[in-house]
Amino acid sequence: MSELTLMVEVDGKIRPLSNCVWITWAPCGCPCGALTAAYSGTAHATEEQAWLEQYPLKREREKYQRQGYRLELMGWDRYRAEIDLAARCPHVKAVAR
Repeated sequence: MSELTLMVEVDGKIRPLSNCVWITWAPCGCPCGALTAAYSGTAHATEEQAWLEQYPLKREREKYQRQGYRLELMGWDRYRAEIDLAARCPHVKAVAR
């Protein structure tokens, strides 16, 4: 039996969902998290599925959504070119030590 490949249109291109990633954007506009859209028979094809995977509790999802966090599906090529999750958010004040 062959495996089904889910295809999505992202950034004007049709691509396998397994070649995509959900990026979490903080209210300030900085990326702050990533979720592989499909792997090992698991798929997060919709934004709702991605929210549920990252925040299983409804109150937690609603809290982050209320605060202005959002999700965006993009291809791995764009992720590699534009997103650096290791970069420090310039909008957060440094903690005094």
